[in-house]
Amino acid sequence: MSRMGTSRTSRGRVRVARLLFLASLPLTLAFSAACSSASASTPVLGTPVATTSAGAQQVTIHAFDAMRFEPNVITVHVGQTVELTLTNDGSSDHDFALSEGVAEPVKIVVKGGQSAMSTFTLDRPGTYSFTCSQFGHAGAGMRGVLIAQ
Repeated sequence: MSRMGTSRTSRGRVRVARLLFLASLPLTLAFSAACSSASASTPVLGTPVATTSAGAQQVTIHAFDAMRFEPNVITVHVGQTVELTLTNDGSSDHDFALSEGVAEPVKIVVKGGQSAMSTFTLDRPGTYSFTCSQFGHAGAGMRGVLIAQ
């Protein structure tokens, strides 16, 4: 009889352990998802680092294979030329695409480990979105905001 009692107790403990594991699994997954989305949407602020002799605001944005731009929020002056350099710190192709607030759409495409530059001017104050237009990148969080003041 004691052998049978021990067997029931062992099975009961295993059952309780399984239930605890299964009960904690959704909480663990929810916590992981919350942490990963929070880091993807955390603003990394940037402003022009210098002004050229011609008065252009120099801005550098880094693109990463972790589907993020750094900085992902940039403040510039309205009516002053922006000289934007996109540096690809990853190995996949990335780009900077801006179609709002500019006379003509801006697109800078760079291969892994390379940089490219373009100039543009924002004529009106506002908040404008930029993205990486490579397939699936913007949807994975590779986007940012350009604030013209």
